[in-house]
Amino acid sequence: MDIKNNSKIEAISKYLIEKLSAKEVAGDEFLARNKDIYEGEIEDIAAIYKIEDENIIQNLLSENEKSEIEIIMKHLNENNHIEEDCSLYMNEISTGKLIVIILESKDKINLSGFVMEGNGQKLFDYLMSCIDEPIEKVSNQLDELIEESRNFRPYGKYFN
Repeated sequence: MDIKNNSKIEAISKYLIEKLSAKEVAGDEFLARNKDIYEGEIEDIAAIYKIEDENIIQNLLSENEKSEIEIIMKHLNENNHIEEDCSLYMNEISTGKLIVIILESKDKINLSGFVMEGNGQKLFDYLMSCIDEPIEKVSNQLDELIEESRNFRPYGKYFN
């Protein structure tokens, strides 16, 4: 991936669309799909993009992310259901079928921050290279649930 230190929203948007087949998402559409976020929670939104091409997403994943997604897929297939407290949106994010990128800009010209939902260490690194301030990377709730269930061991007289 060609990493440039160009922090212009226009250049980043062009890169996302041309190189990663990202599609711009209207703010209303994004908020309607993601019920956990309300409009006032995200400040200074310049643009919202989504990447749904699984081949492109696979190319953005680190080896660690690929193995994590494999574990999630195995868990979902074994249990043959989607967790009731997790939305379809979060399942698409956790299984490597969707990445959502929210570009933030205080001056509407340069990238001042971003929110990235989904796996894709190479894309995360690219976006980090476009801003000067460090951003904290947080994990997905479904990933934490999968990790907890991996360590779960049933007990009692029927499980010895």
